[in-house]
Amino acid sequence: MGLFDKKENDDKLHIKRIEKVINSINDDYTYNLTQSIDRAFVTYCKEICKDPVSTKIQPIELCAELIETIVANKADIAATSYLAVLRRAEEIYARIFPYGENTPNFELNAMVFVSLFKQDGLIGKGLFNVTLYATFKDKDNYIEFMDSIKRDAKCNECLHDIIQYGLSVRAFFIDDETYTANMKDVAQKILRSGDVKAVIASETKRVEHMAGIYDIDEADVAKTEQQLAKANAMLSETVGILEQADAKTMQLSRVMKDTTDAITEISKRETNLISMKAATAKEDMNAAYNSFLEEQKQEVIIQKDVLLGQIFSEAESKLNELRTMARAITTAANSELLRINTEASSAMDKINNMVANDKDIEKILSKADENKELYDRLAKLELLNNQNIDAITKGIEAQAAAMNLDGANGEAQAATTPNKGATVVADPMQTVQMMGTPQFSSAGLPPMEVDPQAIPEVNPLLDTSIPFETRYKMVMEEKQRRIAKGEHFHKMFDDVVTVLMEDANPYMIGPSGCGKTFMVKQIASILNLDFIDIGYINEEYDILGFQTATGAYSTPNFYRCYKYGKIAFCDELDNGNSRATVKLNSFLSNGKDASYSFPHGENVKRHQNFRIIAAGNTAGNGADANYNTREKIEESVQQRFTPVYVGYDNYVEEKILGEYKDWYQFCVIFRLATDAWSNQNDCAAPGILTTRDTARIRRYLDNKSLDMGKILDYEFIQTKDMEYLAFLVQHMGGSVASYPGAGEIYKMFAAKVNDLRQKGGVR
Repeated sequence: MGLFDKKENDDKLHIKRIEKVINSINDDYTYNLTQSIDRAFVTYCKEICKDPVSTKIQPIELCAELIETIVANKADIAATSYLAVLRRAEEIYARIFPYGENTPNFELNAMVFVSLFKQDGLIGKGLFNVTLYATFKDKDNYIEFMDSIKRDAKCNECLHDIIQYGLSVRAFFIDDETYTANMKDVAQKILRSGDVKAVIASETKRVEHMAGIYDIDEADVAKTEQQLAKANAMLSETVGILEQADAKTMQLSRVMKDTTDAITEISKRETNLISMKAATAKEDMNAAYNSFLEEQKQEVIIQKDVLLGQIFSEAESKLNELRTMARAITTAANSELLRINTEASSAMDKINNMVANDKDIEKILSKADENKELYDRLAKLELLNNQNIDAITKGIEAQAAAMNLDGANGEAQAATTPNKGATVVADPMQTVQMMGTPQFSSAGLPPMEVDPQAIPEVNPLLDTSIPFETRYKMVMEEKQRRIAKGEHFHKMFDDVVTVLMEDANPYMIGPSGCGKTFMVKQIASILNLDFIDIGYINEEYDILGFQTATGAYSTPNFYRCYKYGKIAFCDELDNGNSRATVKLNSFLSNGKDASYSFPHGENVKRHQNFRIIAAGNTAGNGADANYNTREKIEESVQQRFTPVYVGYDNYVEEKILGEYKDWYQFCVIFRLATDAWSNQNDCAAPGILTTRDTARIRRYLDNKSLDMGKILDYEFIQTKDMEYLAFLVQHMGGSVASYPGAGEIYKMFAAKVNDLRQKGGVR
């Protein structure tokens, strides 16, 4: 059963629909006396209800639906013109349905017919044209075409030209889809062009050429016939010449064959003679070569003992020099360490006397012993505010470790102040074994095993026993000190560092070149942590490592981060293997005292400094128009990350470009134009300007390596199509008044684009 294939009794139902519309109009009139209702329209509708057959629009269901649509479309059709619109509908119905309900594809075209009168439809906009409508076989294509142009401000002005173009080229298209696509393309060109007639002439000629139709002049035809006659005469003459050439070629071939046979015979005789001479020469050369080898072997045997003696003599002399140097270094180290011990003992005696004689200090120490937790917190805060002291302490430890060498006589000599990870004895002449420092035997060679890397202390800025407000305040104070020295920070820096300090696993989402990796480096620096970029995760062993064929453990960077308290930076998380990244779940949800057993059997405790930061170009939902190789991140992994959107920051770029205010303002209006293109086309704009690009432009300007024109070519114009560049120029022209500093650069940019448009291509 079709859309309008109803039983006769259903006509009463559709008459009731019309009566309901009439009643609604009367209600409007009753409650809004200031509104003038088309009473003639109401009268006409009542006549239709009395005699449905009298209506020009059949069936009655289509008429009822049309009346409902007209009355409902109050935004486009005034209530005073309901009857005029209905009469217009009857005229259109008669032209597009000449056979009434028997017109081919009546049901499909009837739906299109009703859509013309809906809100924002073509009738309300005054854009419907029966002639253009008739050129489309599939009327849905007509609606689609008109929807693509009706919102353009120049649509009404250029509609006549568009119709004329459609009528002139319709015969050259077989299928409706190709015709529709061509009409969309040409209509956009007409709407954007200042010379409509030139566009129509050019596009019409192009369609005719596609159909194989070309303009041919009678004079050209006559000239072509004359040239053809000359060509035939020349062809006949050429055939005669070729026949003569064939005869001469056959004669020459016979001569060449006789000559070739004679040369071949001579060559065979000469080749045999040369082969015999070559064999004799080869035997003589082999004999001479063997004789030379024997002589060289005897010479090497004679000189071997002399050479070995010289080598061992030089090695022993060098070894004695190294031993002498080691003894000198050991003596100097012992003297320095004894001096440090003496000064340290003197200082400790003074401190002890001061403590013993100062009652206030004694009370503080007593109170500290009573409250161990408070003492630990004070110590950690002191560590934060005394970075120089900590650096000096580490320098002394490194110096003591470097001096821990044995002399040639085998006596171990080292002494230093007590330090965690070291075995210290009272006698400075006895051995002190520092953690992580190789010990040397009397032979001067290191032992086979080396102590493992020391596990770092908990970073006070990540220690949850210290209030977050205190730790965050210190981070912000350090940030302000760096800003005062000229360092730039992204506007999302505070949010990302907060999430990291709260151990909530930030996932930075943003386009390429917006400064995500640089921000991670700043965070690691300001928190005094190491970070390792482990890249995107392709396989599980990128996280867990693996055991080699020999049984050794291939240690991954992620293991080092987990054990020694570093930041693991998972860049391009959305570009990895989604099955492998799921393995991160075991580490993303770990608590303070968590541990993990790695493949080589070691159960590693999670260091409290360990953090994970991830970054990606998408939100983790799979590929999009700009990043078409990205995978969907598994939902369980996404839930364990805190997403932070990191876009481009104009403030950072303003600081990067510094005194080049004109270039900064040009970059601002360029990005405004690309954003406008993205909003208009519902997709990301190609060739966007990144923070990385602005840094590169700054280098060009500082070094004066490229002039303004070349910077515009390489950074803003090349690789972009003509339509996109034209849009950018137009939009930037409307913004340059608000950014007058960019005026000169914009003028050159627009001139270059216009020059390219005239040449009809893109560099």
